[in-house]
Amino acid sequence: MPQPRRRLAADEDRSTFQDCSLSSTNQDPPDWADLDDLSGGTTSSQFSGGDVLSSYLLSSTGQAPAWAHTPELPASRTSSLSGNGGAMEYIVTHLSPGSLPLVDHIGLSQTEILGHDSLTLGHEEHEALGHYQNGFCLVHTSKAAAWSFPVLLLQKVSYSAIAMRYAVAVALQDLDARRHTEGLALSGRESAVAFSHFTRASSAFREAMRQSAKPIDHVETLATFYFHYVYLTHQRAVNKEELHKLSQAVVRYLQRSSIGDVLTRSATESVTVMTPSMRSFLCRLLLWVYREDVYAMGYRCAGEVARYMSDLPKLLRRLCVVSRPVLQLNWGTLYPTEQRLDDVFSAQHLDMLVRMIQLQFQITEFGWSTMGSAMSDESPGAQRPEVRNAQIEEKLNLIETDFSATFQMITMPDDNHPSSACDLVESAAVFVTIYYAWKMIYYRCAGMPEDIIQDVLAMLMQAARHTIRKVHLKDLRRALLAAVIETKNPIHKDWIISKLGPRWRVVLEHTLDKASGLGQHISIWTLYELASDTSGIW
Repeated sequence: MPQPRRRLAADEDRSTFQDCSLSSTNQDPPDWADLDDLSGGTTSSQFSGGDVLSSYLLSSTGQAPAWAHTPELPASRTSSLSGNGGAMEYIVTHLSPGSLPLVDHIGLSQTEILGHDSLTLGHEEHEALGHYQNGFCLVHTSKAAAWSFPVLLLQKVSYSAIAMRYAVAVALQDLDARRHTEGLALSGRESAVAFSHFTRASSAFREAMRQSAKPIDHVETLATFYFHYVYLTHQRAVNKEELHKLSQAVVRYLQRSSIGDVLTRSATESVTVMTPSMRSFLCRLLLWVYREDVYAMGYRCAGEVARYMSDLPKLLRRLCVVSRPVLQLNWGTLYPTEQRLDDVFSAQHLDMLVRMIQLQFQITEFGWSTMGSAMSDESPGAQRPEVRNAQIEEKLNLIETDFSATFQMITMPDDNHPSSACDLVESAAVFVTIYYAWKMIYYRCAGMPEDIIQDVLAMLMQAARHTIRKVHLKDLRRALLAAVIETKNPIHKDWIISKLGPRWRVVLEHTLDKASGLGQHISIWTLYELASDTSGIW
């Protein structure tokens, strides 16, 4: 007997309920040119749809829930929803993260979210959202999954069928990649369900952008950009042209909406009504979009957002500062004390990461500009001339100076670590490993002497031994990728390869042995070039 479908009511102040009969076979990319219609006057935008249920629950239960007293809820938002729709939205948006996965608590086999596009959550979608919260998010953050930013993002966009469809797509894509390496998926095929959700979300977002009379929904827009980057960069054949168009579109959005300036103004200067929690959330989300743009540059595409941010260093620093308390402000009284303390100790690491992303942008540009020399470096016995970049070297030195305490944590003897400090050392080691990886990549691109490169590799491996529990992190895996092509230690090489994601394992299996037999050195850029299309070897 068919199971009934329950609709999750989107915030009626935000969305017009309409039937969007979009074909799941529509493969047209979003028309990013629609963002040209944005004007500076649209910054009175709409924000989170999850802030509207306090009065509803107060009237229906007699008491307000704990989250109703957090800073996230402005007193002016007193809209109430009637019937089960409001209760269902509360279930999806505000359940304690300690009871993940959220979707399991709906108790129905099918759930429909309404908005610009309609989304039915069947078995595969429920499984995908569960994986998003317990598996996918751990690739992107070192925080405990239940309290991580990706889970917060999922709750924030639960009102949006477009953003939820994107979230389902990236989670299904990640599940497909993991199953494929375990022999559970058909060889050489992308997940059809993931692709269907991705194309439908893209079409719906394009349609929403055409409705230029509506205020910009910055939560939905930035989430769409973020998920779009993640999906495109994890396809077996990376669509470089589409990634570059996406990068250009994000810059147009930043310029025409002035969202960066709006988010980083002081409270006294701002004319836009926005809670501190929402301001901090959007700053962090914008930083994540920026980070994905820099990652995409590895495939020799995108980078427009990175260039835009590099021209506005004060904006980037301000985004970093405002985003620091994002989890404390948004989880409110639910946020555990140990997580608050972790945020305090990790604040310096966030600053260091943003600095390293800026540096990664410059090194990637520098690396691709020396690609011709890198190709000659792969020839046996080739000696490359030094081509150094003073600005990059200055920034490398400044990071070591400004974050010296973080580097010193890695060099302390293990017996000096009380058990309570182990997590701090582990967290510091992740960022130190990433730093040395990019320093080593730069040295190789610059043609530095081999003994100097091996010295940096030794420091990288010293830090990496503290990161065993964190090797699932995307940033760390890419750092280890740089190490595996430099190390001459077979034990280190085998350990690193076993920890890398499926895309990189496949690429390395097809290149390292062959290059070693020919006495060649493989550059990081050659690996990225091969990894941009693995459809022929999976």
